[in-house]
Amino acid sequence: MSFLQFLRILVARRSVLLAALLGSVLVAAAMTQILPYRYVSKARIMLDTVKPDPVTGQVMSNQFLRAYVRTQIELIRDYQVAGVVVDKLGWANDPATIEAYDASTKGQGTDIRRWLAQQIIDGTSANVIEASNILEITYQSTSPDAAARIVDLVREVYIDESLQYRREAAGRTADWYKDQAEKARTVLVAAEGARSKYARENGIVLQGDRDIESAKLDALTGQSVAATTAPGLPQISMPTPPAAAPGNVALDQINQQIAQAATTLGPNHPTFQALQRQKSVIEAETARQRSAARSIQVPQISIPKSNVEAAYAQQKGRVLAQRDKIDAIGQLSRDIDVKRDQYLKAAQRAADLRLEADVGETGLTPMGSPITPSKASFPNVPLIMFGSIGFGSALGICLSLLIELLGRRVRSDEDLEDASKAPVFATIGQPDNSNTWYRRAAHWLVEKIASRRKRLVEAS
Repeated sequence: MSFLQFLRILVARRSVLLAALLGSVLVAAAMTQILPYRYVSKARIMLDTVKPDPVTGQVMSNQFLRAYVRTQIELIRDYQVAGVVVDKLGWANDPATIEAYDASTKGQGTDIRRWLAQQIIDGTSANVIEASNILEITYQSTSPDAAARIVDLVREVYIDESLQYRREAAGRTADWYKDQAEKARTVLVAAEGARSKYARENGIVLQGDRDIESAKLDALTGQSVAATTAPGLPQISMPTPPAAAPGNVALDQINQQIAQAATTLGPNHPTFQALQRQKSVIEAETARQRSAARSIQVPQISIPKSNVEAAYAQQKGRVLAQRDKIDAIGQLSRDIDVKRDQYLKAAQRAADLRLEADVGETGLTPMGSPITPSKASFPNVPLIMFGSIGFGSALGICLSLLIELLGRRVRSDEDLEDASKAPVFATIGQPDNSNTWYRRAAHWLVEKIASRRKRLVEAS
């Protein structure tokens, strides 16, 4: 079928084409009047994903950012948020709403609160604006005022529920860490008691976490070195160096962290305050160790220079004689250090989580107030009308071709050639319809197509 034949069919079946086009336009116009108007209101929230956590100071990595955003979108459309919105709107106590619920469910299915919450969920959507950390919440309603009010409530309840969920989760974890810290403290006290009992049973005197005999040997070792390097002195007198408490290293580290936090975060930042509390715990533990060390004092050893080597050999033999007991005390002391570290870490983690449970920062910042829409987003009358014109035209063309194929007619010499499979040499008695506008347009279009084809053939 040539293009000219196609045009002849459309001209012959123009009534079908016009009927389909007119019917489609009339149906579209009627639908725009029948369909309820829907208004869309939007509310925005800025996700502070690049800001460090106020308690831990950690920043969310890109690996978990997509999962975090998806979780927030699902939380917005969750029953937990929609149910609270229904409660604040008071729909469950509205007689008209109750009547609509009874007519819809006929007393079967879910309760009215969940039924209303599902309507909120169906009208709510959320998505992140591209290339930004702004989360946009939209809600559709038949009333512009209701759309603005409900989307504002959805945003408000979502922020409140996020904060409550974070507090509850941190509180539960803090309670668990508190229990672990208490257990670790009990184990630590038992280990210290076992070391003290072993020292009493074996006659070992402790200075802090070390035994007194090893401390004397260290002092005599220093005197022996001094006697060798200073032969002119009549005697050597050297105090025993105090044992370093394990808490001193941790205290130095926490002091460095506090100094750095004071310059970068400020004294009112939650992380700085958490470091201060951790310092208090370590200082208390260090003070306890120093008090235990001061309870036993090693006297200053003053030995004549001639007897330094003999005293050193005698003390060395005494230490070697009870090496197994000293090693056992050392093992108990190392075990106590491990248990003390476990207790301090659990106590610090419990304190951090308790601080997080009391924090009022959600990382969600509302942006402005929702605007009441001035015009409906649905139905889109221009789009529907233009769409109906395109649909009606396509439907008319299809119907015209279908009717023509069911009852094929000879309308020109080309149709006769197709039907008889023989050439047409002449046309006799053809009426002059050159004044018909569509025929003139068709002939003009055919001539243009023929001339274009001829130029292409010549060019090739």
